[in-house]
Amino acid sequence: MKVVRIEDFERPAAQGIFATPLLDGDQSNVRIIRLAPGQALPPHRHGVSDLLLYSAAGEGALDVPEGVVSFNAGSLAFYRGDEELRVRNTGSTDLTLLAFLAPKFAASA
Repeated sequence: MKVVRIEDFERPAAQGIFATPLLDGDQSNVRIIRLAPGQALPPHRHGVSDLLLYSAAGEGALDVPEGVVSFNAGSLAFYRGDEELRVRNTGSTDLTLLAFLAPKFAASA
């Protein structure tokens, strides 16, 4: 068993996008992502891994084929591995995301 606190993973001031492993299991993993105001993750997919993306703090938006969806603190989104993720910070403070992936996904963002 392992316990982590998302407050212990701050975004360095000079870095717009911060992404790092948070927890790593045998069949799944969790990454913490912090986006500075105005920042966006590069569009990407997760192959065979399903993604549950949770917004822990801040204001954001998901760009989906149907348009733009607000993605603020407390929101949870599900993506199949073949669906493209497009997320951006639309607020004035950091957008903090938790990315739960199963099966495990190894990536830099």
